[in-house]
Amino acid sequence: MKKQIFLLFSVLLGYSELSFAYDPTRGALQNAPELRIYGYNQQDIYNKYHPSVNIGNSYNNNGNSYNNNGSSYNNTNPVIVNLPSKYGAVAYSQKAGIISDSGNEDSLKQAKRVAIQKCEKVSSGESCKIYTWIRNGCLAVATGKKNGVRTIFRGYFSTEGNSERLALENCSSEKYKECAIIVPERCSLPTPLF
Repeated sequence: MKKQIFLLFSVLLGYSELSFAYDPTRGALQNAPELRIYGYNQQDIYNKYHPSVNIGNSYNNNGNSYNNNGSSYNNTNPVIVNLPSKYGAVAYSQKAGIISDSGNEDSLKQAKRVAIQKCEKVSSGESCKIYTWIRNGCLAVATGKKNGVRTIFRGYFSTEGNSERLALENCSSEKYKECAIIVPERCSLPTPLF
């Protein structure tokens, strides 16, 4: 009987040892940086094959994700920030030969209104109308002459530094001569909040 009790006690003790043994692949330590080399960090495996959720992280040769100093795990998901749009407009008066612009306005209506007001202020009361407008980009206007008629051309671009070149290219590609910028590049771009 003592043998049976000892055997039963041994089995129960062994069972309890197995049931309470710590498994490092489960629980809080599964994300520990030290255990990555053993393949325990399942989030790393997911991030490796789903890089769109991991913008901003860098990877080592094993495909594991670390922060900038390389010491700890960094699961940074992208943050999408919707910045308010900015608008600009160009107005002109054909009778007065005046052209004016606005930029970085909070609405298209405001951008058009400001451009028309500026144009009518210098056109001696002649009415002005909107020639073109832009949202979240840069705009420039060039003029060129062909057969004695002067025409205006616009150039749009999403970043600074290219719209004047595009306006001049649009002018010269139509075989106009004396192409020149009459409204320098004006950008209406959203400003980051931080």
